[in-house]
Amino acid sequence: MSPSSQWTLFIARPGRDRQHVIRDPRGEPRILFGEDDGTRINDRLARYLVESLNADLNPEDPNPDGGWFVDSPEDGDEQDPAILICDLDFEIRIEILDTENLKEDQALGQRIVALINTYFRRNEGSRPDAASFSSPTEKQQTKSRR
Repeated sequence: MSPSSQWTLFIARPGRDRQHVIRDPRGEPRILFGEDDGTRINDRLARYLVESLNADLNPEDPNPDGGWFVDSPEDGDEQDPAILICDLDFEIRIEILDTENLKEDQALGQRIVALINTYFRRNEGSRPDAASFSSPTEKQQTKSRR
């Protein structure tokens, strides 16, 4: 397979923030992860997503009621056209950039949610708090170390 037919990962570090951008096989940015404090969205998860997309993994969501939701802007919304994927506490925010094919975009969003849930379910044994990400106390400690 040539590199142009692969999903690719770009890690941007604007200022002190961090952003993961996953590009589709045509090289177009399709998935954007918001900034990261080092405990939630991390390079390992981003690489896992890219590897899974390249392996054409399309798992059943092991935790469909886990608090994730997929939302798209309504007509007249001034927000950039994208599908937002967030967990219930807005700890993680992911954008699936709009291709003007709502069904395809939503399907990719649901697939990414399933892959994320699979990733955390698989890693629960190695890190007890993996499914719950980090507590507000841990986040404050992380921020105060900067």
